[in-house]
Amino acid sequence: MKLNNILVAVSFSERSIDAVRKAVRLAADRDAGITLLHVLEPVKRHGVRRLSDQQALLRARMTQARKELARYAGEIAAKDRLPVSFRIEIGERVSSIARACEEADLLVIGGTQMRGLAAAFHRSTAERLAGICRVPILVVNGPHEGRYARALVPVDGDYESVSALSAVAQLWPHAELTLFHAMDTRQEQLMRMHDVPLWVVRKRQTLRMARGLNYLKALAARAEVSTKSIAFRLAYGDAWRAVLSMQNELDAQIVVMMKREASALIDFIPGGTVRHLLTRLRCDVLLTPDPARSRAARGRMAHEQSRHPMDLLMSS
Repeated sequence: MKLNNILVAVSFSERSIDAVRKAVRLAADRDAGITLLHVLEPVKRHGVRRLSDQQALLRARMTQARKELARYAGEIAAKDRLPVSFRIEIGERVSSIARACEEADLLVIGGTQMRGLAAAFHRSTAERLAGICRVPILVVNGPHEGRYARALVPVDGDYESVSALSAVAQLWPHAELTLFHAMDTRQEQLMRMHDVPLWVVRKRQTLRMARGLNYLKALAARAEVSTKSIAFRLAYGDAWRAVLSMQNELDAQIVVMMKREASALIDFIPGGTVRHLLTRLRCDVLLTPDPARSRAARGRMAHEQSRHPMDLLMSS
């Protein structure tokens, strides 16, 4: 993937400062430029009623933001010798960042950790952007210094996920890659409920594991990643729980996933795999956009999948 311009959304929070540092590291590695973006949302304080007072407060915030961004840009230019610019937008945060992404190859943004009802019914800025941005999004959840040494790439059983594997292999070629697929257990549970002999259930599981391994190897081949430089892991269970467990086991510093086409209803429903992981993972997350944007592209992908053993896995 090309990487000429990295856009960093700066809110001046601790996580967004971590995002700036990691964007600088990546830009230095890829000889890319950096754009720092801060979005000022209209004044919403109930105590500020007069328009003149609102405008004065907005001007004060803009002056302070410009001062801080200029300081960051100056430090990056002087210390890292990178081309850097900054801009301030006034408007709604998510839509403003999404528009700015049209001129970027990668968005870097600080993550937000949420739990309980907040995680279930409120979407973070990163989540909302994931559904509309056409560029990869690096969500920074920690202050880890240096390059990523271990990357986990969970895939969902089709070949569109090749974009996630290709992205991590190009951005961090020296990281230890683990390609991971979690298989659901609903069919096996139904078989046990209907008293299917245990040996039949186990035989089916063995067959699915073998086909799953073939799928992972074929995915690596499509991404042009050598099977000697990547590990393959399979597991049974809920996808997001399995990914959390595997990330913890491997101590992966970044998880790379593909985000599906935007759907307001599906994105809001509590329980989506990406939503669960974005609110629970403590490591960084790279979200790559769905490459199949059109019906024609999806049709071609479906035709290719129908000729591969993974299609048998999904239907067996």
